Amino acid sequence: MRDPDPRIVLGLHRSRYERRILTSALDLGIDAIDTSFYYHAFTAHTALASIGGDLLPRFTISTKVGFFPAASQAEHSLDPQRLRAAVEQTNRDLGRAPDVVFLHNPESSLLGPPGAAQDVLGEACTVLEAAAEAGLCGAWGISSWDPRPLPALADGTVPRPGVLMVHAGCSKPWPPGGASVRTRSGA
Repeated sequence: MRDPDPRIVLGLHRSRYERRILTSALDLGIDAIDTSFYYHAFTAHTALASIGGDLLPRFTISTKVGFFPAASQAEHSLDPQRLRAAVEQTNRDLGRAPDVVFLHNPESSLLGPPGAAQDVLGEACTVLEAAAEAGLCGAWGISSWDPRPLPALADGTVPRPGVLMVHAGCSKPWPPGGASVRTRSGA
């Protein structure tokens, strides 16, 4: 086994959920996992716990909330009640609190005028801040494909995340065709 390298994270988007992937990661010194409430058709956390629940304490786990099941596709929402319920469900499914919970691509639901978008983002950030304070996660942050609109909305009234994850290096747009996710802001 190699010494852990904190710069390397096992990302589980579009991967198989197999125990050998987790054990191989540990053998290679990878002790951090990134997943999402949304991954693996909204079963990523239960799949992880099922195939490697005994291994999960050896990993730092980050996950994301903000995408939810809908009738024919995933839907993005920053509704505070849905976000809180997703964080609570994540704890139950993983059998532990994740180390970091990210607000997953909040820019997807910040489509209104700046004042309204700031309010929506502020409420969503407040929910994750409260989740961290309640022990439902070790810390919270924002994960974004396009963080450019976010700084203009952070005027000091919006809670500041402890961690920022910015997507980089993908050669194909996601979602494919740009049509598999619809958005709802705050509803």
